[in-house]
Amino acid sequence: MICQVAEAEQVPLTTLLSWAWVAFTIEADNAVESAGSQHTGRLFRVSLAMWANGLRLIDEEGVTVDELHARARATGNIPGLERWGWISVGDVGPKRRDGYGSGRGVKGGTLLRPTRAGSYARRLWPATVSEVEQRWRVRFGSDVIGSLADALRPRAGAMPWSPPVVHPSDGFFSHIVERPASGEQADEPSRQDLTLAVLMGQALTALTLEQEQAAKVSLPLAADFLRVIADGTVRTRDLPALSGVSKEAVAMSVGFLKRRHLAEPVAGGSIKLTHLGLDALDGFRVRAARLKDSALRGALARLLARQEAVAAGLVPPDGCWRGEKPYLARTRRIMAGPTGALPWHPMVLHRGGWPDGS
Repeated sequence: MICQVAEAEQVPLTTLLSWAWVAFTIEADNAVESAGSQHTGRLFRVSLAMWANGLRLIDEEGVTVDELHARARATGNIPGLERWGWISVGDVGPKRRDGYGSGRGVKGGTLLRPTRAGSYARRLWPATVSEVEQRWRVRFGSDVIGSLADALRPRAGAMPWSPPVVHPSDGFFSHIVERPASGEQADEPSRQDLTLAVLMGQALTALTLEQEQAAKVSLPLAADFLRVIADGTVRTRDLPALSGVSKEAVAMSVGFLKRRHLAEPVAGGSIKLTHLGLDALDGFRVRAARLKDSALRGALARLLARQEAVAAGLVPPDGCWRGEKPYLARTRRIMAGPTGALPWHPMVLHRGGWPDGS
């Protein structure tokens, strides 16, 4: 736990930013779920990442898949948004399209439109994100939030608004979509006008891409798993609590580490790193140590030193899924000590875009 600014010197810059972004995202996700529950019924909830890099850019007139990717600079999860009831894909008729809820039949020119619930969510999300930012200004102080925004701006811009969805098929590496030279950019605000959530999301994406260049293992795998296992032996069932990500994300990650011979099973349901895994961990530590930004580090450390203020935003409203079993125990751990329980890097998966992989 970070109790003093000096202690933050032992933590990678990407981790400090990850803690701040994940904490903001959880608070915004909870607020949207609470505010929208009466209007969207029992539709599967999605996280800030799914709105920022997807639903936000699918307007009433519709956009094609290629247009969405160019605007978002990320691919997103179109099948999921369709399956969960937030968008329609292709021509809307009396019957569901062939391939409904999957990528089958979805091409670059396929038209996407918001459903009625999606249109409501598109109005709710920006208002709620602004509300959460105002809460942060009240809890942490406008000077703390202002200095953090100023430190983030040089690293923001030309990036997705949120870290993109990552996939186990390629080891959870982050990728962005290069925008064509003629790509539409008029609707993008200037860096000076970007909200705190966008500044954090863009800066974290940029730093992640930088840290993953020539890396043998993606940043989520290195920060959340290789670091935790290190040169010891860890029970697989303990990894969700140790890493800060869900058991589903753990299962995908452990499977990948074993297939790539970065880790191997040990008797008793445990796992340990191979020499390849230890080498990848060393590489992660070296790259993390090279990343210097005293202004951003100081701003994040001042914010995260206010652990009670961070935890206050993580209390789930009544009826939200994070306050119910089987997620309640993890929520309580995070509230008890945010930087001791949040992941060192978000795992934004196809399962709704939740930053802890849920």
